Amino acid sequence: MITQWRLFNFKSVSSETDLQLAPLTVFAGANSSGKSTFLQSILLVAQTLAHKVSSRSVVLNGALVRLGQFDDIRTAESPADQIVIGWTCRPSSALRRLPHYFMRNKQSVASVSCEIAFDTKDDEGQRETAQIQPLLFSSRISVSTRDPEAGDRSFYIAIRRAPLQSDESKRKWIDAAESEELMARGSLKYEVEIDPESLEEIREDLPSAQPVGCVLRHFLPQQLALGVDMVEEGTRAILSVSRGHLRHVYRDRQITVPTPVVRRILQLLSDMDYDVGMALPPFAGQQSRFGDQPVPLQQLNDTLWKLPPLILMEIRRRLAEDDAFERFVRDSVRALWKGRGEKPAVVPFRAPSSVTEAIRYIDQFFAASVRYLGPLRDEPKSLYPLSPTADPTDVGLKGEQTAAVLELHKDRPVRYIPPSAFVESDIEVKPVRRSLQTAVIEWLRYLGMAEHVESSDKGKFGHELTVRTAGSKQPYDLTHVGVGVSQVLPILVVSLLAAPNTTLIFEQPELHLHPKVQTLLADFFLSMTQLDKQCLVETHSDYIINRIRFRVAASVKANPWMEAVKVYFVGKAEHGSSFREVNINEFGAILDWPEGFFDQSQREAEAILRAAVSKRRTKKGTQS
Repeated sequence: MITQWRLFNFKSVSSETDLQLAPLTVFAGANSSGKSTFLQSILLVAQTLAHKVSSRSVVLNGALVRLGQFDDIRTAESPADQIVIGWTCRPSSALRRLPHYFMRNKQSVASVSCEIAFDTKDDEGQRETAQIQPLLFSSRISVSTRDPEAGDRSFYIAIRRAPLQSDESKRKWIDAAESEELMARGSLKYEVEIDPESLEEIREDLPSAQPVGCVLRHFLPQQLALGVDMVEEGTRAILSVSRGHLRHVYRDRQITVPTPVVRRILQLLSDMDYDVGMALPPFAGQQSRFGDQPVPLQQLNDTLWKLPPLILMEIRRRLAEDDAFERFVRDSVRALWKGRGEKPAVVPFRAPSSVTEAIRYIDQFFAASVRYLGPLRDEPKSLYPLSPTADPTDVGLKGEQTAAVLELHKDRPVRYIPPSAFVESDIEVKPVRRSLQTAVIEWLRYLGMAEHVESSDKGKFGHELTVRTAGSKQPYDLTHVGVGVSQVLPILVVSLLAAPNTTLIFEQPELHLHPKVQTLLADFFLSMTQLDKQCLVETHSDYIINRIRFRVAASVKANPWMEAVKVYFVGKAEHGSSFREVNINEFGAILDWPEGFFDQSQREAEAILRAAVSKRRTKKGTQS
């Protein structure tokens, strides 16, 4: 669930804007004020992380939103070069219980934050391409964890673009990376900063490591580029083999064991009267025998494991008791490294476990747990044609897949709050589990839209949706019952099917709906907030706002809506969009009406109510 969103220099949002988001967050305001702009920034992140071409920092034009090129979304006449988007998410309580969302030592992810900045500045002069495919300037990911023993902790990884030509301190690593098969030169375009505890975790495996770059998946670090001292790491790797096992971190590394070290081990075997020639074959198919030249570390490890167990134990005991062996290995490695004229090494390495879960959560959440339903929904049809979709729970941007999704999942159990809970003013929230079709029918009846709905698969012709309205015994397809049902059904289906921790984005859900239906639809959105689902709603409907106010005011025993709802009024300021929170008190009143927030009649109604309450209190005081 998204708890905070930040924007800067994005379309009409020119100044730095930081909004707290609730399970139900409503954006109201005039046309072209910036409501859709705010939602588009969320969709931009979602479609980027769902895109298969991971080399693109951000994807401006995709399945969810088409934004044109960089100059189309950067605030006009802005002096700033970068667009900045940032957010904080809180995994749902159900998600935090999953094993792969637990970190080391019983730590669990409490919140995840990310901020990215991108522009079109390209050192290689590809500015026109960068207009369509903007370049990442910086990215910072942080995670807060809860540990029942050690307390709350924070970790982070930050990357920032640095021109290679201007960073002489990186020159040795740049040259080293050119000779590394596993590392791309482009990974060194970024400076990397890691919190001290995460860096210490890396150095448990590679003591000499220092981050010098990273490989990105879009704007998320996928793999670190570590500069290492190969004399130090080579020595440590050889010692790990000689003392018992080849540590996993050194497997597949290009580490060579110097000839003197190999001969030292062979001499020990000879001293033990072991027939070395019979046990050790020629190296790499060459005529020379094992020990005549340096060998790969993996081969030394495999060779030692072929020795009889008692011989292997004895040779390791003697090496462990030889106080000079470690110094001998280090000197031999240094001589080999110097003799070959080797450059410092850059090696690929996993991201620290402290931030790996944060990166995974961001990736999976935005790629799979953001659902969007646009304002222009599909018109009613007698048959809905087949259309391939990668996600069998996605009703489409216009709701065009609703019939197919409902048919596929109509018997699937879903957890929801029945509309009967909203009949009384003071609501008692008790979720139930029934089939998707049952849940849809219950809410359609509550909204007064239909008594029954049925989907059917018509093979190559597509899917049919029929509804039976109140007072009718015969079902009709949607072309005979007006557009209202076709507008509501996608909202109900996508919301009820959504898993916990899903963020649902709706633009103008009230279109083509009667005021009464708009009012009751607010109850449906409120019900989602009690199921670990988030709804972000852009609306022009004062009926939705007023229903929320009524529910807040009507709750007496418990008031789950005060913390579950936030309302923002988006207005046009001199230098771009302005976002102002509209506070609803426990009595459902708005004490500080923003200028232009719906019409004058609303303000008059508020004034009448306050005047009536004041007059009643005055009369009561006079009579007493």
